[in-house]
Amino acid sequence: MTTRPNSLVRIELGPVSLRGRSVVLRPPHYADYHHWRRIRLRDQRFIEPFWYSSTLDWTARHSGTHWVRECLTGRAEARAGRRLATVIEVDGRFAGQVELGSIDRAAGAAELGIWIDAELARHGIGGMAAALLLDFGFDRIGLSRITAPISPDNVAAARGAAEIGFRREALMGRYFDVGGGRRDHDLWALTTADRPQAGFVRFWLDRYDTADPGAAPAPPDEATGASLSTLTLLLATARYYTGRLIHLFDPLRRPRSVRLADPDHPTVVLRTRRFGDWRRWRVARVGAHAALAPEADAATWARQHSFPQWVRQFLCSRPGLRSAGGLVLVIEVAGVYSGEAKLFDLDMFDRNARMLVWTDPTHPDLLRTTATRLLLTHAFGPLGLRRVATAISPDDQRSAEIATHAGMVCEGRMRAYLAPTGHRTDHDLWAITTPAPPEQSADSPTPLSEVE
Repeated sequence: MTTRPNSLVRIELGPVSLRGRSVVLRPPHYADYHHWRRIRLRDQRFIEPFWYSSTLDWTARHSGTHWVRECLTGRAEARAGRRLATVIEVDGRFAGQVELGSIDRAAGAAELGIWIDAELARHGIGGMAAALLLDFGFDRIGLSRITAPISPDNVAAARGAAEIGFRREALMGRYFDVGGGRRDHDLWALTTADRPQAGFVRFWLDRYDTADPGAAPAPPDEATGASLSTLTLLLATARYYTGRLIHLFDPLRRPRSVRLADPDHPTVVLRTRRFGDWRRWRVARVGAHAALAPEADAATWARQHSFPQWVRQFLCSRPGLRSAGGLVLVIEVAGVYSGEAKLFDLDMFDRNARMLVWTDPTHPDLLRTTATRLLLTHAFGPLGLRRVATAISPDDQRSAEIATHAGMVCEGRMRAYLAPTGHRTDHDLWAITTPAPPEQSADSPTPLSEVE
């Protein structure tokens, strides 16, 4: 039993009986390997077109090493409270996987992902698995918003999302690198306002009490398949923990210095933060109170910008883009700390990130436009990102104009989204993308390591 308050290790949900079948969600085990591999190889034509791209063929992507790494990664992220990855069991047999990923308790947000044995699809089992996880996310974790990116070509997934209550909010351009190239994805979302009064599990059971889709077939007897050898387990585990040990030293490494300037506006510079910036950081943040936290009390806001708070923020973001704090650059105007430009929430597979640029409200919009363009040039150039997004309030016409001037487009409206200001309301999703080179894929080396 873990002592970490946010840990999601050893969570098991169910059993729930659906049309005579027992559905349980539990943590993945090493012993699941041959069941996972057998189903995934058999259902390749259904899964691969919507799975992240790779230079490896489908069989090589389902090796024992990959499964061990998936189990260890899921366990580590569950212990940190960032992910709840589970196996779907039907009558005690492996039938797929469902997870809540990218869990952000501060923002009350997470992302749902699921795949299920094709022989058990279209019988409500996937919906029941999702319902169990949705109830846990909203009720136990305290989430306010759960999203699901779905390819427009994945008609079955979109239909299932709509059946359980998800609503389509936006079309995200070139969002995922799947099936050999970057593809647009629809953004589907659920908020607390969409939650049925009795919960999603009760809603799903009632739905299938009144609309019989036909009895789900019994899971087939498991054929003997490739087993996970002790040597594979030991080598994969050693490699995984060696990598984690190496990354423990990331905050101690000196990050590469960044200094960006616009020839047309030479007084505006974006640069790496320095430890000695703390007093100027405090003055700038307190001065931008109305823009950053308009609903917060001014005295409380000022107290939140103490030296210990600066030290925590500085160390959290020191490793750069891959860190929990993201890449934070100072916006200087003629040497004066006037704001910050930030890239965060890096998606390692698809090279997506979010952006936040703020400046002292007394500065003209030209400053924020220049800083935004410099940041995006750096993101798509040296950093090798493929998509950068930001959230803008529908009432914030100034920010929308700045985004437009920077080449961003509005993709849709996100409901009950928690903005950096701390205000939860509807926000428009703005984004800019650049196509990935055809020779690169999600498993190819990226420029990220060269910069960070």
